Amino acid sequence: MITNMPDDGLLVAVDGPSGTGKSSTCRALAKQLDAKYLDTGAMYRVATLAVLRAQVDPLDSYAVIEATRDLPIEISDDPESSAVLLDGEDVSEPIRGQAVTTHVSSVSAIPEVRENLVQLQRELAFAAHRVIVEGRDIGTVVLGDAPTKIFLTASAEIRAQRRHDQNLAAGRESSFSAVLADVQRRDAADSARAASPLRPADDAVLVDTSELSLEEVQQQIIDIIQGLDLTDSGDPEDPNDFATQYREYTGADFDDAEFSEAVSAAQETSASSADGEPDWDALEEEFLSALGGTQVEEALCTVAIVGRPNVGKSSLTNRFLGRREAVVEDVPGVTRDRNSYLAEWANQRFWVQDTGGWDSNVKGLNAHIARQAEVAMDTADVIIFVVDTRVGATETDIMMARKLQRSKVPVLLVANKFDSPQQYADLSLFYSLGLGDPWPVSALHGNGSADVLDEMLRLFPETPRQTSITSGPRKVALVGKPNVGKSSLLNKFANEERSVVDNVAGTTVDPVDSMVQLDEQMWRFIDTAGLRKKVKNAQGHEYYASLRTRGVIDAAEVCVLLIDASEPISEQDQRVLAMILESGKSLVLALNKWDLMEEERRFLLERELEQQLRHIPWATRVNISAKTGRALNKLEPAMIAALESWDKRVTTGQLNNWIREAIAANPPPMKNNRLPKVLFATQAGTQPPTIVLFTTGFLDAGYRRYLERKFRERFGFHGTPVRIAVRVRERKTKRK
Repeated sequence: MITNMPDDGLLVAVDGPSGTGKSSTCRALAKQLDAKYLDTGAMYRVATLAVLRAQVDPLDSYAVIEATRDLPIEISDDPESSAVLLDGEDVSEPIRGQAVTTHVSSVSAIPEVRENLVQLQRELAFAAHRVIVEGRDIGTVVLGDAPTKIFLTASAEIRAQRRHDQNLAAGRESSFSAVLADVQRRDAADSARAASPLRPADDAVLVDTSELSLEEVQQQIIDIIQGLDLTDSGDPEDPNDFATQYREYTGADFDDAEFSEAVSAAQETSASSADGEPDWDALEEEFLSALGGTQVEEALCTVAIVGRPNVGKSSLTNRFLGRREAVVEDVPGVTRDRNSYLAEWANQRFWVQDTGGWDSNVKGLNAHIARQAEVAMDTADVIIFVVDTRVGATETDIMMARKLQRSKVPVLLVANKFDSPQQYADLSLFYSLGLGDPWPVSALHGNGSADVLDEMLRLFPETPRQTSITSGPRKVALVGKPNVGKSSLLNKFANEERSVVDNVAGTTVDPVDSMVQLDEQMWRFIDTAGLRKKVKNAQGHEYYASLRTRGVIDAAEVCVLLIDASEPISEQDQRVLAMILESGKSLVLALNKWDLMEEERRFLLERELEQQLRHIPWATRVNISAKTGRALNKLEPAMIAALESWDKRVTTGQLNNWIREAIAANPPPMKNNRLPKVLFATQAGTQPPTIVLFTTGFLDAGYRRYLERKFRERFGFHGTPVRIAVRVRERKTKRK
């Protein structure tokens, strides 16, 4: 029997975009390997169907969360069955319809929806014992510890053709060009979403199904499983074999000497290079390229959406994107920064810049917002000027139109909030702006937005003003409580007023990202909204801003936690820190506003750090001032060191030698009058480093903290959390 888990268990995580053959392959594979089958994608489709049947706008995150909170959903794990029940009704056919396909990415991108369904997916997978699980975040989120991870891929054209053929075979109307556009749109949406974006797990094996038959894909996966098989292929004469170490021991036949003599063959191999050794550097470079680990520059056009406050710029941005990214509320001044989003229409990628409301006669915070809008207009290839059909042309609109008449790039006049044909008479008022024919649009309902996009693409120049980096640099999230100096730090790094800064807490709403070249390398810094004490009680844009911040933390690689050194460490700081630790990201502590420190405050701060942050002694602390630029040069080395530890891997031989020494120095406490034995240790993953201990008994939290401390003393791992998981071997009763 093919197996990769103890007790003849099997756990295979299969990810990939739509149309790669995941469902067909996994169903057939489950039949062949006598395993159950779990289609997680069907769960998100059922959730989307429930949203549509409740007549809820898929872009309204709050309403979607409420509609999917307690879904009466049942998914069959029988590979022979495709039954999917919603409130007792088989909806296996409706969930494959065009309406669900169009909106499933928007619904699945909402963190709360994914959180609820991910928990259900884990419960079903762990209960199955032998199971093939397929989806889009199985290896990265749902089953991060799965021993076998597969990422299926294929070209967009081939995947679209497969989906087109499926639709025709099922009797559904289908157009290849429309299916191709939808496949490309879903790829962009799934890859760009903040919560669990579509990407291969670091330890996943990529399988390109473009030129492979179903049987060939199955055989490749079986070969991969067998290559990772650790339970059935053990050589009882080889003390270095995992199966030998993990084989069912009894208390009588376990000997400490067996453990102490364990030396990894991989460790021996690493000490000396044999003839015919593969070119590991070349292979690593190849895999990093396939995973998007290299920096990618593209010549993409940019469209700037401008207008006075509360005319619907952010709503129009979300409509262009096909997902809810920009925070929207029916209150003027919600958007404050210049926010860029990667969008696609008619197979052409471009940047959409959402801006705050523009006004010429403003001061303070509103003046900063207006300057950001002006920067967007000066750097765009096409400008979309949004006005309110219900209000008509205001004095501010007229002043902005005069400014845009002198623009060197095309300007599209969009009359938003056009909800009825009776409003055509109101459009005549906008001809006085001197910007040509107004385009009637309802961003709320989507009417007219496609026409604007088509015209925008027609006006794009052949050569964009500038190239932009679309992927590659490592992501740094600037997080902390409100008014701690996150935006000031980003502006200081970028040497420009990239984020709006004001003394009013909660100035930043949408995450603001910026590419910044520091001394060593290029970074993608993301400025986030400050997290308040009671996020659950937040309303309006503050609630959505907190969701975006959580999504940024999950998507980041290193988090720079800013703490106001001039004030006592608060509960808010602890809450933000807890979110970072829960996400498993590398961490740098930045004690900001050091220029405001007094001698007495420094003494108190040291005591607070010792008492309240004693559980993270591994985090690097940097005393900075975002206002004056003090010690900012120390942040990049701290981030690089944290990421190196986050990516670091220790060989199995080194781990087992270390665990032997640590246990010899301090054995674990007895449980039920028995001393737990550690049979084997291995590093199951990185980002964050995860150590799995296979034992004969449970190790309590205190002893795991001891092991973590000894582990860091031996191997370092400064700047990253280290997770130690324990898998207890179940004892089998002896036959009489």
